[in-house]
Amino acid sequence: MLRAFCRRAAAGAIPVCTVVGFPLGYQITKVKFFEAHQALNDGATEIDMVINIGAFKSGRVEEVEDEIGQLVELCHFKNAILKVIIETALLTEEEIITACRICAAVGADFVKTSTGFAARGASVADITLMRDHLPPESA
Repeated sequence: MLRAFCRRAAAGAIPVCTVVGFPLGYQITKVKFFEAHQALNDGATEIDMVINIGAFKSGRVEEVEDEIGQLVELCHFKNAILKVIIETALLTEEEIITACRICAAVGADFVKTSTGFAARGASVADITLMRDHLPPESA
């Protein structure tokens, strides 16, 4: 397993991170949970997860909040960090604010802008908006 190799090579000197739900976040929660659980067992100490953009854009915000919350709980139980990628290029300003509030409410450690798979990357405006709607410890 590559993660196990990375863990051994890093010898605790640097954190090992992997991503779940990449690149578009469409996997069901159980799949993301399994991916994260396996990665943590393989030695990852940080998980980057991509939110389910389709669910979020369809108004299934509670489903997305529950999914993030489950991964926060798993990561924190395993003493790992959860970073949530919200894909700002695909969201309106209001949706960015909502995504940030959800991440903060369920205890995500960091909120990230993008995977790099959208038509554009993060903008200064996206980052400013996120900073304005996240607590200092979540950005």
